[in-house]
Amino acid sequence: MESLTGTRRKIYYYLMKQRGPVPLRRIQRELDLSSPSLALYHLKKLEENGLVKETEEGYIVAKIVLEDYIRVKNFLIPRSAFFASFFVASIILLWVINFINPYSVTLFSSIVIAIPASIFIIDVVKKYSEIN
Repeated sequence: MESLTGTRRKIYYYLMKQRGPVPLRRIQRELDLSSPSLALYHLKKLEENGLVKETEEGYIVAKIVLEDYIRVKNFLIPRSAFFASFFVASIILLWVINFINPYSVTLFSSIVIAIPASIFIIDVVKKYSEIN
């Protein structure tokens, strides 16, 4: 299977976000592709790879290759976004506790939470840049 890059990746991610089949012309128009034949070329390549299939109403995703994403309505959210949220909330809570009673929380605990939180935030940003 060819790698999912460029226009094919844009089309695939676009179809992943949709709730139902999408007609060819709508794909071409919404992704600002130069012509329907260009959209059709990339859709046929995706179809050859088993990622997309054509129905009477349009094109749909046949195989999901984004296993580390969770779909919530029309949004694709990286799983790591939930971990990042947890760590960010934890560090904010530690700072609040430290403000109230500076002797109850050490600098070490803040660093221990800040490092993985930063790693997960970077991962979320990278994953969102892949789908946009």
